[in-house]
Amino acid sequence: MKSLRRIVAVVASALLVGALIVATDAPEPAQAVNAADFDPGYIIADHLFYDGAAMSESEIQQFLNRQIGTCNNANCLNIYRQSTGDRPVTPRCNGYAGASNETAARIIFKVQQSCNISAKVILVTLQKEQSLVTSRSPSNSTLERAMGYYCPDDPSRPGWCHPDFAGFFNQVYNAAAQFQRYRLEPHNFSHRVRTQAVRYHPNTACGSVTVTIRNAATAGLYNYTPYTPNAAAMNNLFGLGDSCSAYGNRNFWRIYSQWFGSPTGFNPTNVGASRLAGDDRYSTSVEISKATYPDGAAVVYVAVGSSFPDGLAAAPAAANAGAPLLLTPSTGLPPVVRAEIQRLAPSRIVVVGGTGVIPGAVVDQLRPLAPSIRRDSGADRYTTANEVARAGFPSGASIAFVASGANFPDALAASAAAGALGGPVVLVPPGSTSMPQETRQLLGSLGVRTVVLAGGTGVLPGGSFVDSIRSISSVNSVVRQGGLDRYATAAAINTYAFPAAERAYLASGTNFPDALSAAAAAGATQSPLHLTPGTCMPAASGTHLGNAGVRHITLVGGTAIVAGTSRSFQPCL
Repeated sequence: MKSLRRIVAVVASALLVGALIVATDAPEPAQAVNAADFDPGYIIADHLFYDGAAMSESEIQQFLNRQIGTCNNANCLNIYRQSTGDRPVTPRCNGYAGASNETAARIIFKVQQSCNISAKVILVTLQKEQSLVTSRSPSNSTLERAMGYYCPDDPSRPGWCHPDFAGFFNQVYNAAAQFQRYRLEPHNFSHRVRTQAVRYHPNTACGSVTVTIRNAATAGLYNYTPYTPNAAAMNNLFGLGDSCSAYGNRNFWRIYSQWFGSPTGFNPTNVGASRLAGDDRYSTSVEISKATYPDGAAVVYVAVGSSFPDGLAAAPAAANAGAPLLLTPSTGLPPVVRAEIQRLAPSRIVVVGGTGVIPGAVVDQLRPLAPSIRRDSGADRYTTANEVARAGFPSGASIAFVASGANFPDALAASAAAGALGGPVVLVPPGSTSMPQETRQLLGSLGVRTVVLAGGTGVLPGGSFVDSIRSISSVNSVVRQGGLDRYATAAAINTYAFPAAERAYLASGTNFPDALSAAAAAGATQSPLHLTPGTCMPAASGTHLGNAGVRHITLVGGTAIVAGTSRSFQPCL
């Protein structure tokens, strides 16, 4: 199939100029857009493009209402209605059940679900092709070619579109299906995930540039609109460039950025970075302590570095106390940790865990370092977490996070979030059908009103387990933050807890010790803690970091655990 429609440079065209002005003057509150952030090889992330749940029908309708306001005819998308026909299930889309008198929002929503193409992508394409999302008086012919689908750049037939695909519903459905075809059949199209030449303009005399196309969504955009913006187009981001400028993919990126935030989720060129690392987990905890508490601390928490449960509960309690979390082996206090405690000059040391993890001999080594030592411990990891919460939040807490005590990944980000929000983390045994009675009593005594479940139903069940939490008299809200894997779960927790943040921490999602100390520091500094496989940035993490406005990331651990920024900040594709 011939490459599809564009918004190309025809400087003398009043229609094009109007389209640019309308797109620029969109009523939706615009986010700042910087041309330097545009990467021609990575225009939009796959997970943001192929997202069948990006917007609800009501969100789409509300968005259109905000964009358009008062309409001057019946064709405005916020009031437009059309009867639609059935479409069969194909490899590209899951079919469509036609209905009479469907709203534009309903059509966009159903196509999003059927073809797994984000409604945000559809809305942006409608705008960059025909300015339909903001138009208050669109013509019938504009609706007929709404998505620019099958409207090739043919000099012999300027402005021609294939009549078989005319109409709003036809355009939206077929364009979404085509985007999936590009993904499923890349060998059939010119632009693929590879390094190749991309033209600036339909006029071949304008030349081309070599672009490394890094993902399927970006390749799809180039197959749909086969030109990349030249310097003149990017230098005048909201207007016209020169006679060799094409604007389709520039405008897609710009409009998406204005309306929905970064289409790639995370732009490392605007983010500073630092690293906290030592020779081992113990010295790394010291480096984190030094960076977070350069002037000392009144309280220091100490947990064993060879297992995760006690540290998970200790991190938010330490954050609440304005205390670092230092790690020690069971065999004896490392000299580097002793020296750091001496530098901090605390009035109290809190030892987390029983004598089975931190023996009395280690406590004896700690005694000369502070006037007071307290041990928070229970019979097992679950009761220890309860005791840490009880002692660490003496004035109570309005929120608490619940995590599985069987494994550490989901709880790492939860520990930082809990610390920042002023609440504890409690642990529950795997396979629990209800929250243990003693834990429910604890949350009630703390006055917890909101309980956040860290992880999906495969980690923390629903049903009777959630019902048991709701039975706590003080609790009026139970929410779940989970994802498909540990990285997506961390991102979901951070999105919930940190809608905005200046700084963030990035730690290994496969090796817990560094993240334990980092969680305490992150909570104390109101910073999210994201997890990484070590060599790339998970998509959901990048999205949160970008949307939250993070401007500095602290890598935790050595380069063998978390790679340098040139790799760690690149998306996991």
